[in-house]
Amino acid sequence: MEKLISLHKHWLNADAIGQIVTIKIGGEPRLPDELSALAEHFSSFARLSVLYGLIYVVIEGYQELKCSNEKVDALLANEDFVESLRLFRNAIFHYQKQPIPEKALTFLELKGSETWIQELQSAFKLYFEELLPIKEILESLKA
Repeated sequence: MEKLISLHKHWLNADAIGQIVTIKIGGEPRLPDELSALAEHFSSFARLSVLYGLIYVVIEGYQELKCSNEKVDALLANEDFVESLRLFRNAIFHYQKQPIPEKALTFLELKGSETWIQELQSAFKLYFEELLPIKEILESLKA
């Protein structure tokens, strides 16, 4: 159970980033509109890149622990997505000589990658909620 809780911690890191990827941070822009829009696009892509990289960490742990879940396993059976996400993670979390390395683009350009990773994120959420007493722990904290 301890190893599964550790894996869940990695998923929580990814999910925390996922929660803010689509939220526009409020406040008054301090740059001209054109530069502010460019900065927001860059920031959004950076957060999305971290999210995708962290999801791959969860995949690694899931596989290393020999976890099994029908929905997760079905999504991970698509080796093209898994391998290109691994390369994407490497491009994001390891120094690259090119500003936009080919290995980062491979996953982004793979048809259906956005849908696949969203489904995988949801499948992991359900998997952890099913196996870990998350709701019970949250309820006990409220008391």
